[in-house]
Amino acid sequence: MRTFCTEGPVNRKENYFVPRTDLIAMGMKKVEQWRYFTIFAPRQSGKTTYFQFLVEAISQKETNDLPIWISFESLGKVDPAYFLRALHERLDLELKVWENELAVPEGIAPFQNIDDIAGRIREFCIVQKKNLVMVIDEVEGLKSEETLNAFLHMIRSVYHKKEQYRLRSVILTGVSNITGILQDTASPFNIADQIDVPYFTREEVFDLLGQHEAETGQHFEADVKEGIFEQTLGQPGLVNALARDLVEKKCPDGELIDPQSLYHTLDDFTEYYINKNISNIIAKAKLYPHIMEEILFGEAVPFKVTHEEIGILYANGVIDRNEEGDCYIPIPLYKKALYHHFKPKTNGEKEHFKSPIETYKKYIDEKGLLDVTKLMRRYNDYVRDRGNVIFSQGKASEGVYHYNIDAFFSTYAEFAGAKCFVETPVGGGRVDLLLLQHGKTDIIEVKRYDADLYEKSQGQLKTYLDRSGLSEGHLVMFSEYHDQESYEKVEMDNKILHLWVVPVKRKLPSGGMG
Repeated sequence: MRTFCTEGPVNRKENYFVPRTDLIAMGMKKVEQWRYFTIFAPRQSGKTTYFQFLVEAISQKETNDLPIWISFESLGKVDPAYFLRALHERLDLELKVWENELAVPEGIAPFQNIDDIAGRIREFCIVQKKNLVMVIDEVEGLKSEETLNAFLHMIRSVYHKKEQYRLRSVILTGVSNITGILQDTASPFNIADQIDVPYFTREEVFDLLGQHEAETGQHFEADVKEGIFEQTLGQPGLVNALARDLVEKKCPDGELIDPQSLYHTLDDFTEYYINKNISNIIAKAKLYPHIMEEILFGEAVPFKVTHEEIGILYANGVIDRNEEGDCYIPIPLYKKALYHHFKPKTNGEKEHFKSPIETYKKYIDEKGLLDVTKLMRRYNDYVRDRGNVIFSQGKASEGVYHYNIDAFFSTYAEFAGAKCFVETPVGGGRVDLLLLQHGKTDIIEVKRYDADLYEKSQGQLKTYLDRSGLSEGHLVMFSEYHDQESYEKVEMDNKILHLWVVPVKRKLPSGGMG
């Protein structure tokens, strides 16, 4: 039985996989045209698997092309002599895979200097009657700028005589250094010759999950499939990791995989598991805490790829540019993990959420479950007392409001054996806060007040209720413009909407300190 691949390139016999047929054809066409080009893809986006499939496709064609895949990963800051030895060893090791395809059992002669590389490759190709297609992965693994520049200039010198040197195509991939390569107008790696490796489409994610269903008989509910795509945006590493956790840990006996299982998997990935994809994103984000806190909890940050910090965060798949031209975190699962990492400290605020002498049972219903309406009335009291302190930094962002109400509800949920989830897939959308307790689900949408958005958000909440089969939900609007809180209970097409306006600032009494 095949499995979801979470380590290294895909093995077609052992793993479910997405063939990326169109992308392979695009790469094949460039190789056939003797093009030198780059691959742009954030980390863990499946580019190594793409190379693997591309090399296989080239080798299966009846041509005299010899595809070689090597990686500069872990080379570090090395001197030219070490680089030449390492490059030769990696090429030699890869050529052993193709021994049966070679005319004579002769490899590439050792390199004396960087300029010697092209000549040695030419000699080898003439003897073997082959054209070389060289795929170089993890270019940024070579940390010596001088050595890297010398190597790239050597390739550039070959570019206009590539047929003579029989170096049919050179394909580079990386993250940070690729940007510099593309900015060099004299480089053969022109930006017009670039292939972007996108994340999986919705259809590709569904196809991947469908392979498991067909082979095992275990099925994902429709909302789970939508949720996996929505939370990952099709990022290959995350899609496979979530799916594997669901089938091996949450539902190991072949049972139907339901949304509650997905909620717990998402929670584990953001709070408990050490996942390499998420760990890498957090590690990159931690390098620039100020700008990350602004993006998560502050005012809008304009997206400028020429800004060093923004450019690096973008190249590593942490942020992207939204429709308004600002920075945002496009993958919800990454945003959750970063939210948990960067969220402001409560600094004793929990005692204001819930006094040690107060029991959560004051806020339960007749079934013994937390009553969101009662908790919201308690939350209004809390903001009335603490709003001038916790929202004191001018005009707080929506992210700060999200964090505060999440922290409040999570405090009571912890005592009641319930669980809060932020930005969670429900009914084909993503709700801001979901309270899950003993089979009961409550959804809470959180917004900054705007009169037009107030009406639009009611319709959005109603849609979530319709699609999820729930009968009621809550909309909380934080307002810098209202002096008094308000609550309205509205019935809309047999659904009950609880509408709350929460003022975040109060006029202080004369001489008051707040």
